Amino acid sequence: MAATDGALSDPLLSLRISIASNRAPIPTTSADATAASDATENLAIATHLQFSDPNHQSFPLNAPTRFISSDEPVDLRSIYFAWQKKDVAIPDYIASAQQLNEELSTSGGAGGKVQNLVFVERLDLITWLEGASDESEYIKPLDSDATAAQAVGSAQVASGTVGGVAAISSGAASGRPGKTIDPRLQEIYNGERKMGDRNSVLRGIKPT
Repeated sequence: MAATDGALSDPLLSLRISIASNRAPIPTTSADATAASDATENLAIATHLQFSDPNHQSFPLNAPTRFISSDEPVDLRSIYFAWQKKDVAIPDYIASAQQLNEELSTSGGAGGKVQNLVFVERLDLITWLEGASDESEYIKPLDSDATAAQAVGSAQVASGTVGGVAAISSGAASGRPGKTIDPRLQEIYNGERKMGDRNSVLRGIKPT
């Protein structure tokens, strides 16, 4: 379970694993989201990013990551935003970042600021997140590089990307009771969306 434990403590690795397993994290307005109403596709009001893989866990969007730009750690919101915009042209990415920063600073916004990554940084980040490379000149290594490789490999097996034995849920393996999740939120977790399709984020969530 060493790989999973390493992923649980690191938001950047958790995002990489979620991409490998095709289970997108969900922006939420609370740290312990259990209802569909806690989820939002609006990064201007979201405060946390909740993952279902490798385990149900949540990280603050303003948490610093191991990705370093201009000698400073880049926050998780900026990392996730760059991933969402991985397929758009540079001018569109910059314009979207400016718009999001304006919304973050308004009344009702979550506050903070999205960092605009330069082209080389964004390319390096996306390449690493997609698993095309295990190294990045901008990412500080974990204590054990093997932890990251094992975690991503396990996620690929679980998603069917590569062969392997059937995956066992971390809750069952540890013997701990699972968290009670709103069925609508669980439906999102169960693969309703694909990570690469930014237009499908949180599709199906309707106000009740």
